Amino acid sequence: AVKIINRKPAVCVLHGLDLTYKNFIYQKLWVDFFIKKLDKFICVGQETIRVAKKKGIPDEKLVFIPNGVDTEKYFKHCKKSELEKILDIKLEDKKVILTSGRLAKRKGVAWFCEHVMPNLSENYTYIVAGDGADRKNLEEVIKNKNLSKRIKMLGYVTDEVRNILFNTCDIFVQPNIKVPGDMEGFGISVIEAASCQLPVIAANLEGLKDAIKNGENGFLVESENASTWVEKINELLENNDFIKSFGEKARQYVVENYSWEKISKKYLEEIKK
Repeated sequence: AVKIINRKPAVCVLHGLDLTYKNFIYQKLWVDFFIKKLDKFICVGQETIRVAKKKGIPDEKLVFIPNGVDTEKYFKHCKKSELEKILDIKLEDKKVILTSGRLAKRKGVAWFCEHVMPNLSENYTYIVAGDGADRKNLEEVIKNKNLSKRIKMLGYVTDEVRNILFNTCDIFVQPNIKVPGDMEGFGISVIEAASCQLPVIAANLEGLKDAIKNGENGFLVESENASTWVEKINELLENNDFIKSFGEKARQYVVENYSWEKISKKYLEEIKK
């Protein structure tokens, strides 16, 4: 409607779900008709481009620009004692693994709790910050696997608590799994974590492959391969010096490649075209 009324070129940002959302009317009106009238599509991930092509959008209308982050927003000086207060436990000899974000099935948190956590040291505590549709499934897994003492579900958290988590936990995991009809367009939370010098381990899947450059700002691990996840987590958590040095490297990579200062210039270039 905007394009028809103004008779000017129209650019649209695509995240993924806006192409795959399962609703017949939505698919017929928006995806099959209206969306194809637009002039350019900025896709936040290569997987989004793949789906867009499958939906019939010409290649010349598609361009990949990743999401950006405010690299100073979450990066704070926090103490481990602040994390202990949030969790109400002592962390003297413990390592803390974090996942933050909406609890959708494709995020793989329930899968991680069922298949990875039982095979990790009991000194490893897993924090889940966020809420969503898969919460009940996750709670069932934790109960069935008797993991309530090792997994802390915080639900939605305040900005202050989120900042403490990002700056005091040891590693961040994003164990996404393949779910038909749903996809990870980019995975902004892994970039936010890396901007806080938090080493990231993410599934080598969909938009996470665009967000994480293996060995630069995190590590990509095969989705749903539990033994590989266990191996990589142990490798990182058993080397404090490496965690520190890699965290610094990861933050620098995010600053240089995903800061809004860099990303906004790419947007401007495409809009000017």
